Amino acid sequence: MRLVVALCAACLLAGCGVPQERADQAEDVHAVAAEGALLAHEAAEGSLETFTAEHAQALQGLLRELQPAIEDERLSRRAAAVDAALGRLVEDPGDRRQAYTVERRLRELAG
Repeated sequence: MRLVVALCAACLLAGCGVPQERADQAEDVHAVAAEGALLAHEAAEGSLETFTAEHAQALQGLLRELQPAIEDERLSRRAAAVDAALGRLVEDPGDRRQAYTVERRLRELAG
């Protein structure tokens, strides 16, 4: 699973373009959420704060490129929730308790 998430995130980070199909958009939102959950897990374990904040910002950037193309209201709300959860990691990347909460939330959103 981690390999799949890493490959999806790598494709997104490489700028493979903004998908126009809802299924592809949903896959990208879920991949960002899953990658964010892994990042939050590492932050909860005490990962480097700078890395956590920068990586979370990069994931937010991916979502912000995708969000204008999303026309499905439910998917748009999910993307916004993922963005908000990642924002909590950006704001306080050293808060391990909060990172654990963010991890759980992102896992729910990725599922």
